Amino acid sequence: MKRMPPMSMMAARRLSLTPVAAVLCGLLAAQNAYAEDPEIAALKQQVQTMLARIQQLEARQSNVDAEVAAQQQRGPQSIPGRPAMMAERKAEKNAEMSNAPKVYGQLRLSIDNYSQDFGKGSGSTPGSGTTVSSNASRFGFTGSLPTSLPDTRMTYRAEVQYGAASNTNQDIGWREGYAGLTGPWGTFKLGRQDSAYKTTLTTIDPWNDNAPQSRGFGGIQGSSAIHAAYITNAMQYDTPSFGGLKGAAWYAVKTNGSTASQIDSGPLVNYLGGKGEGVGLKFNRGGWFAGADWIHIAADQVGSYNTTYKTNLSTGVTTASQTFVPNTKMHTGSGWQVAARYQQDAWSVAAFYEDVKTLGLGRNAYVNGTYQFGLFKLIAAYGQNRNATQFFNRAIDTWSIGTKYALTKDSELIAAWVNRHEDAYSTTPARTYQIFTIGINAKFGY
Repeated sequence: MKRMPPMSMMAARRLSLTPVAAVLCGLLAAQNAYAEDPEIAALKQQVQTMLARIQQLEARQSNVDAEVAAQQQRGPQSIPGRPAMMAERKAEKNAEMSNAPKVYGQLRLSIDNYSQDFGKGSGSTPGSGTTVSSNASRFGFTGSLPTSLPDTRMTYRAEVQYGAASNTNQDIGWREGYAGLTGPWGTFKLGRQDSAYKTTLTTIDPWNDNAPQSRGFGGIQGSSAIHAAYITNAMQYDTPSFGGLKGAAWYAVKTNGSTASQIDSGPLVNYLGGKGEGVGLKFNRGGWFAGADWIHIAADQVGSYNTTYKTNLSTGVTTASQTFVPNTKMHTGSGWQVAARYQQDAWSVAAFYEDVKTLGLGRNAYVNGTYQFGLFKLIAAYGQNRNATQFFNRAIDTWSIGTKYALTKDSELIAAWVNRHEDAYSTTPARTYQIFTIGINAKFGY
């Protein structure tokens, strides 16, 4: 049997009462003709009582119908106790979502044209010509979970970089991988991670992981390669914010005799074994950001190991031997940096200075300015590298200009031109390298 809608049932109840009232009224009218009969008089009294009761029921039913109609118009939250129940369910759902790991990633792809001065490329160094590049494309997951410790959550991240445009299934590398605890007292993490030194520069550079970035090509476009690397076997503590001011301290250490690199990118892979450490301060409030950092590297060795293989022709057994090749252009020691940015409405300006000459990575400076109009952001930048023994003490100057066009909150189209001039050294003449890049930074899960 088909179920009757609630409003139809109410109407049916009203209709069922009205005919009864009509019949009773008819009986009452007929009784008036025999008013002198005592039995008729008694029946008349009963009919009047029934009519009064019917009127009361009809009035009550009308009130119920009106309340139901008003409740349907207001929605389910008007039901007594429903708002609290819905709020509780929403809180439970939010808690479940906050505990669930977040999957995220970036596909950073571009068409890059390199000028003739790039010549013939080797390894990861591009040659002249045009190609489709993957610019640190990545995926990973991150999150936090409540713990048995009061006001403390467990935090974690695992991230992988892959060559989204390459033709090899071996173009893959590990990025951040850490776990730790976080609470009102700050955050403490163990693993492979960004150092506080690195994130000062990446906060002010709008071209991170694209061709114009200041840390590009091993750290020769305005900042050193320290900003392109992760610290390994490391621990780091970040303080909570005090009115926009935060501090950080990190320490990376290898066991005795280790020949693994402390920092994993560019020329910094030459720092083998030993330890590295650093402290920093950051201020971020309103339109202002400022950072200052100190770093110290005390590697056991500075250089690399070459592996050679030799096969015994009589036995067919192949043996491997390693030879250490020192890097005399890089050294252990300390360095420091400062950076600042001011942003107001549609424009921003930023500046950076770094002194890591003791390490062999020179004195570096970088400035940029941005202007936002509609979905477009114009970006102009200049970087300078000086006195780096790792790069033969060349004077290197890099200019770039470009734009970003917002596709979503996090994704964008990019187009930029880069001009880098390097002085002559030894028998190598001065060269000017130019790059034109156009592409897409597609981000998800952020």
